[in-house]
Amino acid sequence: MVLKVEIDEKIEQKFRKMAMKKFGYKRGAIQKATEEAISNWSQFQSLDCPKVKDPFKLVEGILSHLKGKKTSIQLQHEVKELWTKSS
Repeated sequence: MVLKVEIDEKIEQKFRKMAMKKFGYKRGAIQKATEEAISNWSQFQSLDCPKVKDPFKLVEGILSHLKGKKTSIQLQHEVKELWTKSS
């Protein structure tokens, strides 16, 4: 899988330097360091995330007052905003 992200140049340089020190100055060092970083971050985040059986039930009905007033794309963006605010 490919994941493309843009990060601050100073953070990138520091990350590359640390990845090379840990995994060596060879092909795959950045990939290994990235996988480790994402894995550690997601494990840390999952400790704080509440367990929800059906996340759609959390937003069901919240936007019903907008029916016919906004497009589905506009509603999707609003749901995204509501979802990120609640987490």
